[in-house]
Amino acid sequence: MRSVIKLTNRKGETILIGVNQIIEATTIKLADPLNSEVFLPYTKVYSVGAMVSTNYVKETIEEIYELINQPNTLG
Repeated sequence: MRSVIKLTNRKGETILIGVNQIIEATTIKLADPLNSEVFLPYTKVYSVGAMVSTNYVKETIEEIYELINQPNTLG
């Protein structure tokens, strides 16, 4: 099991989230920044560090679970 996973935020940037810091993940739809009439699916991830933060990521909850459960390949 991995301790940190890479996810993609709404801007297409890679972010790192510690698996032990994830509190909750929920699927939501948000307006496309380029076309407000189109709604895209995102996962809202609540995580705790120095304070609770919210990240909107493109990966689904199922994809996040798969990333978490991949074997840690670091030596």
